[in-house]
Amino acid sequence: MGDNRDTEHGPNAQDETYPATESSFLLPKSARDVKSKIFSTNFAALMAGLNDASLGVLIPYIQPTYQVGLLQVSMIYLVNFTGWVIASFANIHVCSYIGTGGTLVLGASIQCMGYALMFWSPPFPLFVAAFFFTGCGVAFQDAQVNMFIITVKDAHRWLGILHAVYGVGTVLGPLIANTIASRIPVWHYYYLLTLLLGAVNISSLVWTFRKGLFSPNVSNAKDTAGKELRDTMSNRTVWIFNGFFFLYVGAEVTAGGWLVQFLVSVRNGDPKKVGYIASGFWTGFTLGRVALADITHRFGERRMVFIYTALAVVMQILFWVVPDIIVNAVTVCFLGFFIGPFYPVGLYVLTKVIPQELHVGAMGFTASIGQAGSAAFPFMTGAIASQAGVQVLQPIMLGLLVGIAIFWSFIPRQRAIAI
Repeated sequence: MGDNRDTEHGPNAQDETYPATESSFLLPKSARDVKSKIFSTNFAALMAGLNDASLGVLIPYIQPTYQVGLLQVSMIYLVNFTGWVIASFANIHVCSYIGTGGTLVLGASIQCMGYALMFWSPPFPLFVAAFFFTGCGVAFQDAQVNMFIITVKDAHRWLGILHAVYGVGTVLGPLIANTIASRIPVWHYYYLLTLLLGAVNISSLVWTFRKGLFSPNVSNAKDTAGKELRDTMSNRTVWIFNGFFFLYVGAEVTAGGWLVQFLVSVRNGDPKKVGYIASGFWTGFTLGRVALADITHRFGERRMVFIYTALAVVMQILFWVVPDIIVNAVTVCFLGFFIGPFYPVGLYVLTKVIPQELHVGAMGFTASIGQAGSAAFPFMTGAIASQAGVQVLQPIMLGLLVGIAIFWSFIPRQRAIAI
C-alpha cells in the first residue's frame, strides 16, 4: 500500500521523516476501518485485564474449595508462564502465516478454551492446566494489539489509551470476581462470564479484521520470519527491554495478585471487604496511564520513568511499614498510579531505539516475553510465601522496582526520547 506518512494512521505520523514500518501494510486507507480496529484491539486489551487481575481476589476462595496450600495455588502462575513463553517464541512465525488479524482471532479463541475448562468447577489439576491456554491466548493478542496500535498516528497517546483500557479491565475484574465469590457459592461462574465476553471478543476481531483475515501481512513474511526472529533475539537493546518489561509486568501482577492474600493473612482483613482494595490498586494503575501519558511525553520518557519509580518505592515502603488497612489502601492506589505508565511508555521508546526493520519482531517478542513476568514472579512469590509467609511480598516488590530502574538506565539515549 506504500508509505502511509500522509494518512491519518501512518506510524508516528507526527514525525514526517519517520518512514513506514512493515506493519503499516496492515492499515487500510479508510479511517473508519482504522477506528473499528482500534475499538476491537482495545476490547481485547480489556479482556486481558479481566483475565490478569481477577486471580488474586479468588485465591482466598480457591484454597478452601480445593483444599490446597499457597504452593499449589502458585502453580497456576507457573502454568500460565509456560503459555506466555511458548507464545512469545511462536508469535512471529504464527503471524507470518496468518497475519495480525488471524493471530488475534487465534489468541482470543485459545483464551476462551481456557475459560471453557474453568467455569464448571473442574478437578484442580484441570483447573490449573486451563491457565496454560489463557496465558498463551492473551500473549498472542498482547503482541499483536501493541504492534497494530504503534502504527497509528500519535502512537504514544493511543498506547496510553490502549493500556488504560487494559487497566479498566483490571479494575472491573477484581470487583466482579469478588462480588461473585462473596455472594454465591460457585465462584467459578466468574469464568463463565469471561467465556461469554471472550466470544464477543472473537466476533469483534473477526469482523474488524475480516479483510485479509488469516492472510500474511506481506507477501514474503513466511520467508523472512526466521531471520526476523534471529535478528530480534541477537539485538542487545531488545534484551534490555525484555528485562525491563519482564520485571515491570512481574511487579504489576505480583502486587495485584498477592495484595488481597497479604491483607487477609498479615493485616487480618476480611476477604469480602479487602478484596475490593485490589480494585483500588488497579484504579490507580489505570488513572496513571491516562493522566501521565502527555506529561511523560512532554518532559521526557527516560527522566519521568526514574521519577515515577522513586515515588513508587516510597509508596511501597509506606505500605510495608504502616500496619493500617486504610493507609495500605491509599498507598497501594498511588503505587499503581506511578507504575501504570511504564508499559506503554516502554513500548513507545522501543520504537525509537530499535532499528526500524526489527520493529515488528521486537514489539511482539518484548510484549510476550515481558508479559511472562506476570506469571513468573507471582509464582515465585507464592512458592516463597508457602514457606516464609505472605509478608515476603514487600521485599520482593522493592527488589522488582529497583531492578526496573536498573534496566531502564541501560536503555540507549536517543534524541526522540527527550523533549
